Amino acid sequence: MVIKTVKRFLLAIVLLVVLAPLCAASAPGFGARAIGMGGAYTAVADDGSAAYWNPAGITQVKVGLALDGGLEGSLQQMEALQKQDPAALDNALGLKAGASLTLSNFGLHYVTDQRAAIESGAVPKTMRIDQTNQVAFTIAHELTDLFAFGLNAKYVTVSTEKFTETGQIAQADGKGVAVDLGAMFKVGKLVRLGAVLKDFGLTKLERSGEDEWPTQLVLGGAVKVPLFGTVVAADLATPLSQDQDPTFHLGVEQPLLGIFALRAGGYHDSAGLNLTTGCGLKLGPVAFDVAANLDAAKVTTVYATAQLKF
Repeated sequence: MVIKTVKRFLLAIVLLVVLAPLCAASAPGFGARAIGMGGAYTAVADDGSAAYWNPAGITQVKVGLALDGGLEGSLQQMEALQKQDPAALDNALGLKAGASLTLSNFGLHYVTDQRAAIESGAVPKTMRIDQTNQVAFTIAHELTDLFAFGLNAKYVTVSTEKFTETGQIAQADGKGVAVDLGAMFKVGKLVRLGAVLKDFGLTKLERSGEDEWPTQLVLGGAVKVPLFGTVVAADLATPLSQDQDPTFHLGVEQPLLGIFALRAGGYHDSAGLNLTTGCGLKLGPVAFDVAANLDAAKVTTVYATAQLKF
């Protein structure tokens, strides 16, 4: 049985590799389980990161506490970020973190993302540091056994700094309020559908004179294969801005022995094919998940999540 299950999982991975080039995407967000599935999580969203992907999903979590972390590049480059020294930065360095608390129909989560990279073609050598912080309050309600609705109200700050070896040469920041409106539908016991209007700005969020709200309509579906328990999920994220292409994420999860899980996913952006993979361990209400995102530039971002869920 285990051998057959692994074979089905490997077949699903092959399908993901074949279909992923049809996608146009940005990197997945937060939560190692979701990222291991390529960010195809709108119709799944049933753990501590649920509110980030679909606020309606928190109705599936009675009590949840989650801590997330992610690293792009090498910790050896941390000194370059701390000293704001472009000469010491060889490759991009990204730091990601998140925390969430879910209490049935209510939730609170915080995510932060900081990334340092050398600007291509800049003379003298210039390091750019981008940082985003987001605090969100979530409220959701299960209207029927088949339909749930949720809302995120979030406060977001963004900042950009540029440094040369002589010091800071540019700085810009912004802040604003936005909402996510999410819905989740159950079609029988094996199929779920999700929809989210994500990052709808209630105020302007401007940095360097540009509107920073990337408002999207995200539609997702997930199917659980009978007997084997395999979950196959897909998301289509359509930016409401006319100059951006839609995003298509694909992901698969295969449980093993009731305590382990293997995951794989894929998406495609302007740089090329990106693949994700991950695994998890669940012991009662405690779960540990890890994931890796290998982008088209061969830069790996590693994520880890520890959570408690009832």
